[in-house]
Amino acid sequence: MKRVIKYILVGVVICVSLYNSIYIENLTEVKEKHGKSKFDAKGFANTFMTSEAKSLKGIATAVFLDELAKDVTAYCEAQGNKLGISNSYYFIVESDAVVRYIGDENVIVSLIDGKDQNIKIATDFIFGNAIREGTKMANISDYQNTMDYNNISVELNNYVRENIIPPFKENVKIEDTIHFKGAVKVNLKQVNLDDLRVIPIDVKFKNE
Repeated sequence: MKRVIKYILVGVVICVSLYNSIYIENLTEVKEKHGKSKFDAKGFANTFMTSEAKSLKGIATAVFLDELAKDVTAYCEAQGNKLGISNSYYFIVESDAVVRYIGDENVIVSLIDGKDQNIKIATDFIFGNAIREGTKMANISDYQNTMDYNNISVELNNYVRENIIPPFKENVKIEDTIHFKGAVKVNLKQVNLDDLRVIPIDVKFKNE
């Protein structure tokens, strides 16, 4: 009888050991699969900026400014894009313009299609979600975690800092005629049309 009990106990121990080894092996496989499917925010952002951003249609900047001046809240709610319950709305604008001032943080241009309207093109302090939200190139519901979604904005901004801003700052001169396209953030709690900044996603010199 004792021998039978001994065999039963040994059998139980072996079964438990086998179960645990199988569980650990499966968990390892899951982790490996997760590692292989890690989201490549940089690759995603760079592909978008090189293959899709330039073909986006932006709102004429003069029209954009005129509509904001008429009723900023109504226009933002009708035409802007926002994330969740935020008070910030995002847009993509574009225009031909003439360079009037070159500073450390912004280049101020006057709109060719506007009536004495100026706007700032950002050349420093490129951060936030303006490009991601303005272009509507990603939806938070498509991502497993907010870190992946936030990293898209980080990499879009990095691309602008590394690839758009340097050649623009190096070559721009007063009275240059350019075509710009970029993202703008409008915060309904802090509306100041003179302080709007366009984060450029494309800039072309037209007087070359």
